[in-house]
Amino acid sequence: MPQSVWTEEELLDGRRVRCLAIILSTAGCSWWRESGGCYMCGYNEKASDGSTTGSDILAQFEKAWESYDNHSIVKVYTSGSFTDESEIPSAVREEILRRVELSGAKMLFESRPEHINAESMRECVGLCPDLEVAIGLESSNDRILGKSIHKGFTFKDYERAAKIALSVRATVRTYLLLKPPYLTEEEAIDDVIQSVSKASPYSRVITVNPVNVQRRTAVEKMWKAWAYRPPWLWSVVEALRRAESGGSLLLSSLVGAGSERGPHNCGSCDADVAASIDGFNLSQDKKKLERHDCECKGKWRESLSEEKFAVSPGDHDKFFSRGQS
Repeated sequence: MPQSVWTEEELLDGRRVRCLAIILSTAGCSWWRESGGCYMCGYNEKASDGSTTGSDILAQFEKAWESYDNHSIVKVYTSGSFTDESEIPSAVREEILRRVELSGAKMLFESRPEHINAESMRECVGLCPDLEVAIGLESSNDRILGKSIHKGFTFKDYERAAKIALSVRATVRTYLLLKPPYLTEEEAIDDVIQSVSKASPYSRVITVNPVNVQRRTAVEKMWKAWAYRPPWLWSVVEALRRAESGGSLLLSSLVGAGSERGPHNCGSCDADVAASIDGFNLSQDKKKLERHDCECKGKWRESLSEEKFAVSPGDHDKFFSRGQS
């Protein structure tokens, strides 16, 4: 069985369309297997023990494909890299691409930059021309990528991979992270705004993902020690409101919104603010982000000032030197 299958909506060519999203169980992300992975990522806890074969993966896809019903976009995730041979054997990848191409849907898969090269991308586009490559950039700041996220690549690596995808006429979707550890709330907002600007020349879509505290991660250890708070929903609104994405669609994926582990405000306004963000995703109308207000918005503004006052640049240097515990 696949890890998960669901249907969602988003914009494509200016209209709302249905998307089929599939998460396949594989051996997991190679960066996770080799170096421990990113500090906030717990998706690989559900990865197989390495015994999953190509036939198993294809059987998972066949089961998930039973849910296909004229969806305009098919998203296939592996919690790692679709073009990593150690996760998805080439024959399995080719069969999945062929199946999606025959349906007429746009295909999206995710890969780290080191698994994106001209040869593999030409092969993928040859099998499924309407292709989008998703890259989890997280931040355009190399110091944040290295010290706050343990990402294992730089912004230049992302640029190289994005240019390869664009050169074979694939489109690019860029994922950014709001509030990785060791950043104040205001620094996190500013980093997303800067990253949107730097990623926009390469991206058809930019998705801002506020951190949710996943189990058995370095971020969870900090959270349990009262050393980390997930971002406010007001911070998501502020980042989307101020970001300039050029011609790129700007979205935000809210996982666990309103829960103590996910992006949240005071509790009473969370559902309304999350709904306004969802409304923005499907309209790109920033006025929808201003629909709701709450007394806790003042507390959020105070927290921005208090964090700035309480944390000095020297403190940041000490935090950044700690790495993962």
